[in-house]
Amino acid sequence: MKQNEANMWDKQMSLAQVFGQMVAGSFFAVLALGIPIAFILFFYFLGTFLPIESKQADDPTPDSFAHMTN
Repeated sequence: MKQNEANMWDKQMSLAQVFGQMVAGSFFAVLALGIPIAFILFFYFLGTFLPIESKQADDPTPDSFAHMTN
């Protein structure tokens, strides 16, 4: 290896690139976990406005699922 090539490596630039990759990865992880959680919380919050009767009502389509009879 030539002397010029050995001196071209910059430790600070390498650390900055590694840190940038970690930040980008954590951003994508927040998106991957945050979007489904926000989706569920949105519909939970929306459901709090429903009247109690609608939450305790019978299934409007009882034949849509297979039921086992005893």
